[in-house]
Amino acid sequence: MNLRKLFTPMALGLAGLVALGVAPTQPSSAAAGDPKVDLCHKTGKGYQPISVSSNAAGAHLAHGDVQQPNGVVPGSPGYVFDGKCTPVSWSYGVNVAPDASAQETPGFLFVGSGIPAENFGVARNEGAGIELGMMVLYRQGPTVASTDTYADGVLNFAVASGPQSTANGSASNNAARAAWNFTFSVATGLNGATTDLNDYTFQLLYDVDPGPGTSYRTMTLEAEVAPQAAGQSGFQWRDQSTVVFISDDEGNANVTQNSQNYAFLQYQTFLTSPYGPGNSFAGPAKFDFILQALDGAQIVASNHIAVNVAP
Repeated sequence: MNLRKLFTPMALGLAGLVALGVAPTQPSSAAAGDPKVDLCHKTGKGYQPISVSSNAAGAHLAHGDVQQPNGVVPGSPGYVFDGKCTPVSWSYGVNVAPDASAQETPGFLFVGSGIPAENFGVARNEGAGIELGMMVLYRQGPTVASTDTYADGVLNFAVASGPQSTANGSASNNAARAAWNFTFSVATGLNGATTDLNDYTFQLLYDVDPGPGTSYRTMTLEAEVAPQAAGQSGFQWRDQSTVVFISDDEGNANVTQNSQNYAFLQYQTFLTSPYGPGNSFAGPAKFDFILQALDGAQIVASNHIAVNVAP
């Protein structure tokens, strides 16, 4: 599909509106033994796209060039370079409700039973008509507000250690579930855009390293083949292992949502160290999540959160 013109209300020291009018630069073909690396080359007037030998890439990067695709713009969190080395970005919101189109009834999500539409961290690309929301809640209980900002590109949440508990406001105790869920909401077709979930590639990167580092696995949204139950979006998430990990998203043709717990088998299977029934979901632990939308190879919106489990 053709890339659209994007814009952002955030300045972050970058002048002018952001335009994206061509397909992103793809890695250049080269003879065997001489692979090329695509870069945004730093000049006195900004950045320009170039391709260099892999042997020369290190020197270019050391002098301030940025590797493509989707290289981060130096000094501007939340911005990446498009195929023309033009900075593109999205706006953030903290502890906000998702778009009204992402609410089944005012104040509540499509997914779950009475989950409030509140305390989301959202990334919105107004030009593309996309909103990516991430929220943390105590399972069968209240949502968790963040005291952080996206200043470094990541929104942090703090949660209690241990299993699901009424001490955190949950409706019941459940030793087989972690205290908290991460909840995501993908909304398309905003601002009159005629696009829907089929028009972009959506990926959910989930961290399987309970320690301070990250080890991501990637799920990709795809249309379901089998008939959907009433209220479902008709989309599912396939893990890189080719297994469908999340098959019951709720929503519609423009919105897909779900709420997940690290006690679920798919997360337990790939954990690099214990976090679960064997250690009673004890902290300290840290899990990162990145929800992103791509138009071809170009990231058009990204939302990165981290859930910090107390000791």
